[in-house]
Amino acid sequence: MLIGTAANVITAHPSRPYRSLRDVIAAAKQKPETITYGTIGTGSLGHLSMTLLGKRAGVKLVHVPYRGGGPLLNDTIAGHVDLTCASTGLLGPHLSGEKIRPLCHTGKTRLESFPNIPTVIEEGFPGFESYAWWGLFAPAGTPKPIVERFSAEFAAAIHEERVEKQVTDVQLITLSLGGPEVLRRFLAEQMRLWAEVIRENNIKGEI
Repeated sequence: MLIGTAANVITAHPSRPYRSLRDVIAAAKQKPETITYGTIGTGSLGHLSMTLLGKRAGVKLVHVPYRGGGPLLNDTIAGHVDLTCASTGLLGPHLSGEKIRPLCHTGKTRLESFPNIPTVIEEGFPGFESYAWWGLFAPAGTPKPIVERFSAEFAAAIHEERVEKQVTDVQLITLSLGGPEVLRRFLAEQMRLWAEVIRENNIKGEI
């Protein structure tokens, strides 16, 4: 099952002068490899997204990988990195505060909860989309009735009012709850897109 997806948000610390993605790109062209950005780790979707965006923009930024969302969020709020790229699932609860400044996000259209945050597409990069995503997998050969029952029970749990509100309103995750074929197609497209970025930029995971 494809549970859902969430756009990645590029944010800046309020102490930095950047108020748009265009500001970041202009500064990075003037002083290459001086602007830092944090993600949840090497090879994460945030890292791959920024790598692809940097290549399309013709700029070089400095990647600062963290070991998970907690450390990244702490240093984002403290201003230890210039920028952060992470999913709305992580940053969503903080986007309306004053501790981080959202510059843009990588979804196709603007977020209902934050209509003032432009998309990367609007900032001059047609077709640019990237998403964090959540899925459920079962061992190959799992009987179809078991898959169907588990999927139905999981979907019912997600639709419990308190849970769904947390997922959609707070973490800004767009629910899909699509079955095996939906997840299979989505995963194939993700593998095609990001495998190319990994190969072209010689990105290697941490050991």
